[in-house]
This record gives sequence, C-alpha cells and structure tokens, in this order.
Amino acid sequence: MNHLTLSRLFVPATLAAAALAQGPDLLVTYSQPEVTTSGSGGTNLRFLAPNEIAHLEWSAGPCSSLSAEKWAPRTCFHTMAGDENGDGTYWNPAIFGSIDALVATMSTTPVGGVNPRTVFYSPSAAMGTNISGIPGLRPGDVGRIVRTSAGDGQVEYFMRQEQFNQSLGLPLNTPIDVDAIAFSPNYGVLFSLDQDIVANTICGPMLIQDGAVIQVSPWALTYTPDFRIASVLPVSAAVLYTEAQIDAFVNNAQVTDRFGICLTNGIDLESLEIDWGGPNVTVFPCGGAVLNAPSLIFSCETMTGASLLTTAGGGTIYAGLCGATGRGCGGGPTPGIQMGIQPTSAAVGAPSYVNGLLGTFTWRYTMEPQQHVQNVFPVGAPFGATSIDIGSPWLWNFVFMEIVPPTVPGSFPAFPFSLFCFPDLYIPNLNFYLPAAAPGGFGSFPMPAIPANWQGKVLFQSFAFGGSGIELSTPVVIDVQ
Repeated sequence: MNHLTLSRLFVPATLAAAALAQGPDLLVTYSQPEVTTSGSGGTNLRFLAPNEIAHLEWSAGPCSSLSAEKWAPRTCFHTMAGDENGDGTYWNPAIFGSIDALVATMSTTPVGGVNPRTVFYSPSAAMGTNISGIPGLRPGDVGRIVRTSAGDGQVEYFMRQEQFNQSLGLPLNTPIDVDAIAFSPNYGVLFSLDQDIVANTICGPMLIQDGAVIQVSPWALTYTPDFRIASVLPVSAAVLYTEAQIDAFVNNAQVTDRFGICLTNGIDLESLEIDWGGPNVTVFPCGGAVLNAPSLIFSCETMTGASLLTTAGGGTIYAGLCGATGRGCGGGPTPGIQMGIQPTSAAVGAPSYVNGLLGTFTWRYTMEPQQHVQNVFPVGAPFGATSIDIGSPWLWNFVFMEIVPPTVPGSFPAFPFSLFCFPDLYIPNLNFYLPAAAPGGFGSFPMPAIPANWQGKVLFQSFAFGGSGIELSTPVVIDVQ
C-alpha cells in the first residue's frame, strides 16, 4: 500500500478538527475506582472501574450536572471477548488490568462518533488468548475486540507492539507498555511508554523516559483504508517533548492535586489527546530534523483530582466547554467533579488521575448486572433474585435474552439501525423478555427465574426507538453456575 500524502488527508483531518474544535465530548478512563457525580440513579452504573470507559458529555450539557457516565462496562468487553482466559466464565473483573490509552481513527464526527466496537484501547495487562488466539491484545498493542471471518472475540489493531518497537529501533519482541496515545493523519502517532527505555530514534540512541512524548511522523507511516497503521518505517520515532519539558508544562500550568498541592512536575505521562483549539508547533529535536505537531491535552500521574492540562501557552489548565478541568494554585484541591467524578470529601479530591483520554462525539446506552455470576446450582433462583441496571437516553427499552455458548456469543451487524449506539445485534432468535423503563435515564429490570439443576450463560441486550430508528444497548452476559 502506498503512503497517503498530507494533501490527500488534509480534507478529512480538517473536518474532524473543525468538529472537535466546536467542543467534543470525552471518553475517559480513571486510574482508581471512582463514582459518577450523578449517582446514576442509584444503579451499579455509578461505579467506574479502571478497566471501563466513561463518557463525559459536554456538547449537550448542562454543565451544572456534568457526570462521567459508564459508556463501555466490563460486561460489554466480556461479551465481545467471550471466555478469553479459559476459566469457564465470561466474568473476569480484572480484564485488561486497566485501560491505559484510548484512540480513534477518522470516524469522529458530530453525527455518530465512536462506539465500543470502533474505539481502540491499550491494556495494562494482556487479554487472554483462549478465543482470539495469539498474540491477543497486549500492553504494547493498541487494538479493539471485533468480529472477523474467524468469528467474534478477535483482536484488530490500530498499532501493534511490533510496529511501536520498529519505530523505536528495538527488537520486535521487546516488551513495552503503551501508556498514552493520540493520532491524526496530519501529525502521525504521538505516544508515551510506561517505563524508561533506551531506543534508537531519528536523533540516535537515547534514553526515553516514561514522562516523554514520542512522535512517529506521517512520512513514516502507511495506513489501511480505515486509517489503522499498516506499516512503520524502522527508526522513525523522535522525542517531541522530553520528560523535563512535560514537567515544565505542568509547572507552568499551576494546577493543584487532590490535596490542593501546587504541582511542579508530572513524573509519568498518562494520557494524550490533540488540543484542536491550540496552536501547531514546530520542534527541532536534533540536527536538521523537523517535527510538526499540534498542541496536546495531557495528564500525568501527579495530577490526582483528574485534571487535564494542555501544552498550549507553554502549559495551561485545559478548558473544555464546561470550564477549567483543574483548579489553579491557591484555589484549593482539584476535586474531580470537573471531570464528572465524586471527590473523596469536601476537602480532598478524587484519588484518580486521568488514565486514558479521547475527544469524540458519541452516544451512551449501557447495561450492567448487579450480580455478574449467579452461583445458584443446583437449587436455582426465583424471578427477580437479582437485577440488571440500564442507562438509556430513552424512557422505554425492550429487553431480549438468549442462552449463549460457553466460549463466545455470535453477533451480526445491526446496520442500518443502531448507527449511534452499539452497532451489533447479539440476539439472533429475538427471545423477548420484558420492557424496562429508565426514568431520568436509569432503571432496572429483574433477572428471570433460574430452574433447578440448570447452568449456562444468559445474554441480555436492549433496544429502544430513537436516534437512527432503533438503537441497541451494550450487551451483558451473566454466568449461571
């Protein structure tokens, strides 16, 4: 495949930039378990784990009730991946360890944006390969779980560990952990690693610290038709910003942590996204080398209270549509509420820093069981012994259920329906269960009775009338054993 030129990419990249400049929502992961500011109607959807993705909706407001609601629950990943670790259950509360990085290609638009099938992520712990086969999704990969000709539960990559290593002039099998990533065809891939490493860059061998930003420019990349990375030229990476420069951005921004301490350094860089509202920069890392780059939104491990900064202006607190995403020095602790999560107390902010970040437009329609595994064999369980919670933009939702294989459930595209929410239908036989109301955006429905001496996997998915006509929720599988 030929390299795509900047002139060919200018129009789609400019359209995406213009859309995001108008004010994107954010997809976010947090470093610690957190709770939504809204309380999510008292449902289990209020609990955000580090291996789940939350949706911070800015574009629709109101900012006075900003809340980071669950967008891709662990149960969604479990359903897509199946019994990935081969332990006999879908439920794996530690899947991915945590989600360290988020990125999308050119699908970001104000109309549809991304969904849990199309966004890419990097885990801190490798996903099991029982369903996908090797190499699976590793900490050195950025990928997603998809359906291919080989079936469901497969991994598709935005960029593989081997390609990162190739750009860094490292042996292809070198274990690495991608900690942050951002992408634009006009700027290439910008990323950070979780550990210091000696690499071979366009400036020669050097120590790249975990607080640095690395760039692989467009001239070194070949893209697939959907803008994933097809190939990378060897020794093509360069350090855009050293750890010391990131520390200087943090110091200049004058932001506080969860205790109100004014931060002077970042230590480990944790998330990246392009700041389309900031200026482009030209960096000369060595000799005649030239790097063209955008301003970057970022977070570091010192930035508890979940603040975000931007490199624009030499380092400032990032301001989204709902205001500053951190508190300035002297203003008290950065609480977390500015990023949709509850502070620990009135005097101490949320414990998390932002671990993964993606600016995009997207819709949220989720389900989460109150009990992921029902250990009821051999006596069974009565109707309503547990419930499944639902977060929906629509009042009435119609729930279907299906008994699925112990390996991975099959799905098929819902197109031309569900253009905004989950894109695949998991219920081929459409076994109707019951309607469920979600007043105020949240509700619950009861688990059906479990007969005595029955074991198996039960899948639930919901649909509602709205959006593109019919929209589908994220799927849920409950292990009954």
